[in-house]
Amino acid sequence: MRRRTLLAGATAAAGLTALGTAPTTAHPALAGDSGDRVVPRVLASPSGPGGLVRPGMRFDMVAVTGDPGEADAAVRFETADGLGGWHPVHLHSGGRDDRDPAAGALVRVPEGATGYEVSSRGEAAAVNLRDGEGLRLGGPEQAWLPPRSADVARGSAALPFRTRAGWGADESWRFGDGGEDLWEAEFHPVQALTVHHTAMPTGNDHAADVRAVYYLHAVQQAWGDIGYHLLIDPDGVVYEGRHSGGDRVPVFSGVPVPGRARSVTAGHVYGVNHGNVGVCLLGDFTDELPTRAAQDSLVAVLRVLCAVTGVDPAARIDYVHPGTGAVTPGDALSRHRDWLATECPGNAFAEVFDSAVRRRVVSGLA
Repeated sequence: MRRRTLLAGATAAAGLTALGTAPTTAHPALAGDSGDRVVPRVLASPSGPGGLVRPGMRFDMVAVTGDPGEADAAVRFETADGLGGWHPVHLHSGGRDDRDPAAGALVRVPEGATGYEVSSRGEAAAVNLRDGEGLRLGGPEQAWLPPRSADVARGSAALPFRTRAGWGADESWRFGDGGEDLWEAEFHPVQALTVHHTAMPTGNDHAADVRAVYYLHAVQQAWGDIGYHLLIDPDGVVYEGRHSGGDRVPVFSGVPVPGRARSVTAGHVYGVNHGNVGVCLLGDFTDELPTRAAQDSLVAVLRVLCAVTGVDPAARIDYVHPGTGAVTPGDALSRHRDWLATECPGNAFAEVFDSAVRRRVVSGLA
């Protein structure tokens, strides 16, 4: 496994109640459409399994990897009061279809922690999101899906989202030491949409939360990019995920057309990734629900995706793997747990998914 040590010097359409109503202003978090921006580079200090680790730097999260199906992973932290108690780690299964299945998680660190210990069969890394040297980024901070100039689907609304440059993606992570693309883009006709959660509490800087997920997937798990197509924070802001080219159209090979839209293959549902668009909510919804803003934004995102791809959110489908021909029955609009044995997108949210999300998406497209 290729591993790099990184110790280096309006809600999005949340008011959208019908696809015929396009937002006229962007969320305040998306203000500033272009120009240079500087974000801290992610610092990380990897460690092997077992034993107390003192990274020797302030750290905001611990990135944990383990075996898919591992149910007893846990973490505890050292503070000025000594070692605290063990807390379970909810490993999130996923990964690229061309690799072995993988599981990972991000755990937020209590203030003042000086060390950590992980009980897992995998590896861990302390992650600092605040103190790295500045990474300068240029280009638009915001874009729209579909592009506002495109006449894609009658009555469909344009969806504002924060670009990779907008949230601070370190694009060097997508390339190897020789400049090779670590995860070349591959596109397939869209068959399904799948909803996830990150299974971690969010912080005050949601763009930094997205950078943490990007680190976990691209570097810690060595995928070469983030495994989701789009992410949504508690304020309803939408973030571009997996790199899909330089055309400023996220998710797709170009401007999507219903029935002919092709999505870049990501790594959010192992074995069912091709032509399956993954939308992930930032947060842990095991015991609580996403904010209303996040739910509204998710519904808006799914409506737009259905409109521009032709996916019927009420349909049962036979998902066909384009490489192997394997057929997997499922819902065209699914939760992660509907495809694989996982708790994602959290027990509390999963229980209300039909009423809180699916029915609203379907009614908005009627």
